[in-house]
Amino acid sequence: MNFDGFFVFGFIFLFVYFIIICLIKNNKNKEKEVLDYNEIENIYFQKIREGSKSYKLLRIYSPFDLMMIKSFFISENIPYYIEFEHLMKVYPVIHCPNYNNSSINILDEDYNDAIEVINNYIKSREQKKYGFKGLCRGVLEMALMMWVVPSCQNQLGIEVNYK
Repeated sequence: MNFDGFFVFGFIFLFVYFIIICLIKNNKNKEKEVLDYNEIENIYFQKIREGSKSYKLLRIYSPFDLMMIKSFFISENIPYYIEFEHLMKVYPVIHCPNYNNSSINILDEDYNDAIEVINNYIKSREQKKYGFKGLCRGVLEMALMMWVVPSCQNQLGIEVNYK
């Protein structure tokens, strides 16, 4: 084999490699752009300054539910603002209205999309039965501590304010 054959083969290989890399980069740019937490909150406040109306959609008591709903709103590009986001960590999952709940505010124009996301989430969070293991745990907690703490997986910590 001579030197010219290696040169041509190398040139063709680099050309094909360059075309493949360009195609991969173009496909990544065509994907739906997902905003992060700060960007979506900035969009919310920018639209409020422009005159959009805000609506208090949810009161949430569970950090798990808040985390999931935030991720769904971000993936759907629904601008939102959370009041008292870290307050529920005082007594998580124990429902104390106006004490340890966080509120999610959305824009009025995004109400229908947000309700659809919330309803899908509530349907997916099927309430689990305690079963024998949970019953034994509840009896022991009541007998030893005179208090029963439900598991966060068994309790939906959301109150939806429908229009």
